[in-house]
Amino acid sequence: FNTAAAIPRVTATFQRDTAAVLFSLLLAIAPIPTALVARNFVSLYAIPSASMDPTLRKGDVLLVEKLPNVFGRTSRGDIVLFRPPLALQDIINGGSSSSTNRPTSANSIGSKSLFVKRVVGLPGDINILLDPTTKEISIDGSPAVGPDRNLCEDEPLRLIDRFLETGKGKSIEQLSSNEVFVLGDCKDVSIDSRVFGVLPKDNIEGKPLGRIWPPSRI
Repeated sequence: FNTAAAIPRVTATFQRDTAAVLFSLLLAIAPIPTALVARNFVSLYAIPSASMDPTLRKGDVLLVEKLPNVFGRTSRGDIVLFRPPLALQDIINGGSSSSTNRPTSANSIGSKSLFVKRVVGLPGDINILLDPTTKEISIDGSPAVGPDRNLCEDEPLRLIDRFLETGKGKSIEQLSSNEVFVLGDCKDVSIDSRVFGVLPKDNIEGKPLGRIWPPSRI
């Protein structure tokens, strides 16, 4: 546990989302009946893949706030958790998505599953383009916000290249009032808006308050 590194991150989170942090702490020390109700507003999320590497690594555990109107507290560059749009469900389920909320197999997902990405495009943004060579996204001529997306390990089979060939987010003229564009921090692995297209902002379920595991990365 690196105290010197952790304190600035905790301070920054508190300054950015003071109300959400205080509410989450209150729920954490609340009596059990209140805590049972509160699980709809605060939860834990374990990172399942390398799509956000190295910012969030597989196995990291996040404390997530899911208070109402989460999009109203979301800015460009923020990391969010969201329910998958139908296009993403179809990609992972092999085109077999239905109206059910339950996955049909161990490797499939339902509409209640959660994913984590970074918001790079907001309602009203124009000229969202994928560079076919670098696989990077630009928005109205400027690079998408976020860290260097070349700092993670490539997926050996380069499956992302096949997904990007038919991606729904290669060229978007303008995001509507209910749409955002999300990217993973590892462009060579992440199935994100480049592939499944825009994300309805109403699908955004929560925002991470901080990482609680492993201790060395808090």
